[in-house]
Amino acid sequence: MGGALLAVTALAPAAVAWYLLAVMLPNDTERYRAYTTAATCPADSPGATVEECVRTVPFTVNGTVVHRAGKSSEFRATLDGAPYWSGETGFGDAGPVLEGLKPGDRVDGTVWRGQVMRLEKAGVTQATYDAPRDEVQFTAGVGTLAALVAVFTAALGAMHFTGRPGVPALARPLFLLTLVICAAPAVLAFWAGLPWWTVPAVAVPVALLAARALLRHHEAKLPAGSPTPLDGRLPA
Repeated sequence: MGGALLAVTALAPAAVAWYLLAVMLPNDTERYRAYTTAATCPADSPGATVEECVRTVPFTVNGTVVHRAGKSSEFRATLDGAPYWSGETGFGDAGPVLEGLKPGDRVDGTVWRGQVMRLEKAGVTQATYDAPRDEVQFTAGVGTLAALVAVFTAALGAMHFTGRPGVPALARPLFLLTLVICAAPAVLAFWAGLPWWTVPAVAVPVALLAARALLRHHEAKLPAGSPTPLDGRLPA
């Protein structure tokens, strides 16, 4: 029963991997490309709620929220003075612009597709939470991790179902090893500006080789005569 449950549990990380790699990653890539290549809106155009061009809009700051509390942190600014895009805008951090704003301050906002992408004051800019970011290497890393976890969970479930000894003890070290193997190329690819596909191209073969080595190490510690995951024999 435990092995079958493990195998079924593999569907959850498989679904996560599909969403990250097949939906979120291409969408984020296309959104970043569209934003960075968008033309500037004509100065004499009337403007609309949602535009494909990039427009610089003057705003007045009504208020800000800068609350540092770890995962519960809040960084927001309430903007006014624009015909369509006034309202609350979120940020990922307090600086360098948000923490210095006061009610009544005038700022310039970069607007695209109906959302404020960044604020500028006195020549200093800060991206908002809605601004597209070229960070798909991390999405690829998490998606690759989820895919490998799905594969390894299904494999461990099959091994446990057929009566292989000590399978639960493999789960934790295998997961931690896979986590490190996926995180390292994601961080390196981001720093070096490498394309996202280099992450799974490195992580998948390394993770499979590492899993094989971990299984062999596990075999060596089994009592003599115990069936092993690699010997192809079922227990009597």
